[in-house]
Amino acid sequence: MLDLLIACIPSLLFGVISPLVMKIGGDNRQQTTGQLTGGFLFASAATPFLGVTWTPEVFLISLFSGLLLGAGIQWQLKSLRSVGVSRAMPISTGAQLLGVALGGVVLMGEWRGPGALPVGTLALGLIVGGIYLCSRTESTGRAEVDWGVGVPQLIVSSIGLVTYVLLLRWFSIDGVTALFPQALGYFLTTLVLTSPRFDPQGGPVDTRWSIITVRQFLPGFIFGAALLIMLTSSAKVGVATGFTLSQMGVVLTTFLGIVWLGESRTRKEMLWTVFGVVGVVGGAILIGVAKTLDTVV
Repeated sequence: MLDLLIACIPSLLFGVISPLVMKIGGDNRQQTTGQLTGGFLFASAATPFLGVTWTPEVFLISLFSGLLLGAGIQWQLKSLRSVGVSRAMPISTGAQLLGVALGGVVLMGEWRGPGALPVGTLALGLIVGGIYLCSRTESTGRAEVDWGVGVPQLIVSSIGLVTYVLLLRWFSIDGVTALFPQALGYFLTTLVLTSPRFDPQGGPVDTRWSIITVRQFLPGFIFGAALLIMLTSSAKVGVATGFTLSQMGVVLTTFLGIVWLGESRTRKEMLWTVFGVVGVVGGAILIGVAKTLDTVV
């Protein structure tokens, strides 16, 4: 029971990160730089206590996965401004679940165990339905939701957040081993992609080096802690259970986006969002079931 309770902690931590980033404020450069620098500092402090070693191949692959993760997070943060936390995060979570699950089936031959494929297919259907419901918006003329900008941002973000996971799985690199080189990768990504030269939309003035960026270290520390707890607890409760529990944070994220950040909803949109989140969470649970069935030969 204690192991399960500990395994629930990452979902709570992941759930507060995006709302906290938006609550602290700042522009996209400050938010991205602060969060990813905080994550890098946490990984740097934790790694000496993890007893990990790297071959050059493992280090470079993990570093590259961090580059993908950093790009994914930067574009995810951009999407929060375009469509709001409570809309973007359920869609982002669902897209990541879809991408990782389909990648596992196509590239790694997963869901071959008895009953795994039908359960997994049902899971994907629930997730697709959940994404659709979360993206529904009534035509009320509000300017706070810009799907024309937000959808491409979510697509680019999801590509980065899916491929970094699949890359490590393809080369069988565990998350604890990858923690530091991956963090180094996303730290380097933020230094490059948030610079005025590579981010002209942010303007010519480099706004990254400010007190707001330092405040954004806090979500980065939380991100690093959540990731480490998830990786270590999965070894005790099982990868399938740990994976499923880690996705539950989307419920808290959506709630905080609406209540804490004050993102508006019509009555219909609220119902769509609730059922959409239920669909994404239900799909995550069934993916965990499919992973469990896949171990039965």
